[in-house]
Amino acid sequence: MNHIVRIIVVAAVGVAQVFALAQAPLSPKHRAWIEEEVVYIITDKEKEVFLKLESEQDRDRFIEEFWKQRDPTPGTPRNEFKEEHYRRIEFVNKTFGRGTPIKGWRTDRGRIYIILGMPVDVQKFQTGETYPMEIWLYQGNTRFIQAPFVRLLFFQEGNVGDFKLYTPIGDGPKRLLSDSFRLTQSQGLQQFMEKMAEKLKLAEPPPAAPEIQFPESWDAMDLQAYRLLKENVSFDLAEATYTLIPGSRDTNILHSQVLLAEIESSPKKKVNDAYAYDFLEHKATVEVSYSVRFMGNRSAVSVLQDPSGMFFLSYVIVPDNLSLDTYLDKYIGNLKTTLRLSDAGGKTLFQQEKFVSIELRKEELKAVEKSAFQLYDAVPVVPGNCTFDLLLENTVSKEFTSLEKNFSIPEGNPLWMSPLVLARKVNVASAAGEASRAYQVGKIQVYPCLNSMFQLKDRLYVFLQLHGVDGALKEAGVLKFSFTKDKQIVQSSLKNVRDSENGRDVLEGFATDKFSPGTYGVNVALLDKGDREIVSQSAEFIVTDKAIPGTWVVARENPHAEDPYNSYVLGTQFLNRGEIDKAYVELGKANSKKPDSLDYALSLAQVLFKKGEPGNVRAVLLPFGNKGVSSFDLYHCLGKASQGLGELKEAISWYEKALAFRGNVVEALNSLGECYIKIGDKAQALKAWKKSLEINPKQDDIKKMIEKL
Repeated sequence: MNHIVRIIVVAAVGVAQVFALAQAPLSPKHRAWIEEEVVYIITDKEKEVFLKLESEQDRDRFIEEFWKQRDPTPGTPRNEFKEEHYRRIEFVNKTFGRGTPIKGWRTDRGRIYIILGMPVDVQKFQTGETYPMEIWLYQGNTRFIQAPFVRLLFFQEGNVGDFKLYTPIGDGPKRLLSDSFRLTQSQGLQQFMEKMAEKLKLAEPPPAAPEIQFPESWDAMDLQAYRLLKENVSFDLAEATYTLIPGSRDTNILHSQVLLAEIESSPKKKVNDAYAYDFLEHKATVEVSYSVRFMGNRSAVSVLQDPSGMFFLSYVIVPDNLSLDTYLDKYIGNLKTTLRLSDAGGKTLFQQEKFVSIELRKEELKAVEKSAFQLYDAVPVVPGNCTFDLLLENTVSKEFTSLEKNFSIPEGNPLWMSPLVLARKVNVASAAGEASRAYQVGKIQVYPCLNSMFQLKDRLYVFLQLHGVDGALKEAGVLKFSFTKDKQIVQSSLKNVRDSENGRDVLEGFATDKFSPGTYGVNVALLDKGDREIVSQSAEFIVTDKAIPGTWVVARENPHAEDPYNSYVLGTQFLNRGEIDKAYVELGKANSKKPDSLDYALSLAQVLFKKGEPGNVRAVLLPFGNKGVSSFDLYHCLGKASQGLGELKEAISWYEKALAFRGNVVEALNSLGECYIKIGDKAQALKAWKKSLEINPKQDDIKKMIEKL
């Protein structure tokens, strides 16, 4: 086992040199990221570097680095900080700013929620004398906020719009009084103000609360408002008008103002942003804190049919080394696999990411440290020609390896034989299990021999599948196994096709003690009753008298063949290949078996759109919309479906919900404009289309429609 190795990166371009470059225009995605998504947590240095980057790829890599710098558990699959940040954004956009043109993230409450999260307590106040108010109580962070508890006051001025953050220095208690109360009590307040002015000139303590020295910036109306809040509403509320710290008698407004500034800047103090300049300097080479190095691997990839008739691409990969980190008395690692299936033109048919966490104690590590780590996994695939790509990353050591394999599954039911799988170990269970693993076919679990090396004492297993064998060939056909050395047959045997369990899966074992050390070939040919060869496959292997290292196998468990996930994967591949009817069948299965899955429903909706069935799209997705499930894709698809059905007002409602999540999606803005123009609201249509043009000015058709308006 190798320990972590870091790479020292040689600078390609100086920082000052790069800063001299002109700022490149931001794409809508990157503009939204820096101006909306991370506006409250990005440091000035990070923002400066991000704006200096010139390519989309560099900006994407910087964003990855940005989140890695904030990951509380590096080396694990999840980034809890990032997940929580986007959860907060989603919450505030859904909760605040309703009934106003301001998105939730731009409101004062939204900003504070994004920065500090959910308060430990919320008190709400609404009386005839005051505007609606809320007090949010937070437990202080002693590193960034020097107070055990912090209390923030929000008020809805004029009873309209969203709540504003109250500041003692900028507002004062009188700002909280309602308009109606001020009007009805104006005479009494004026008299009170006059009396208080005289008393203040004499430097006498105010009668409302003589134990408190009120801020000098408060006038008589502020003092009267304070007394009103304390006596008629809440002492906590009155106290919150002059200090952010519960129980404090510090009436120095400047202290509370500084504390507010500390709160707003606290997310930027939690990260060392020096990495940003390093990223800019080294971006031409590799990422700074995620420097990677390539390692070799051994692998095997096979396409095998399961008893259900479904094809699975099985793979096993063995990286040249596996680096682990130490934590207390444990050795930990984390592997990330990115699997991609693509067609001959390079179009992605399906992609997925998975993680494998490794945790070993010292004695467990000792037991496997001389063994080759092998990772097994499988994915269902559709017939046709395809390219399989796999990227394996060790997130602990920043090492990576990859493999690529072209494969073909004949369409229909022609006669063909799968490539041979050679193995030293095979398990045959008494019954097939519910879960599915790579290289598992029914009762048979095969462990491919990746180095193709067998010891003299081993048993060599040959596994293959026959496809499209008709009745006559299945009854009379014979499989001939021939072993050769230096092109000379040294051993051969025959097996009747009918003697295999199902006429498709063939497993044969051979003793290697009859072979001398050397390189051999094995050929398996299917012969008809006239001994004519129909199809055949060959492979090579080595027999040795030397010891062979053991293996440490990690085999992921996948859903059984009938699980809706497999139908979803197959349906996605058919959809991306443009085979709509086949996609409809598979995605329909997935949706019917698991109707509560939004992913399955949205994929089925894509097929239904292509089939010209907006009504069925609406039927599939509406249950999620009625439940209040928050998703841009859900709202956007419901908008398109409603628009396709001519329900324009309903479509507008869904589009506006979608744009509340992502306001920079050109397609949604254009569709919204179309709906508004059809119901005769030219002003709203113009607003939507102008926003669309701001994002993508190269839309001549939209420009023409705006000119007409």
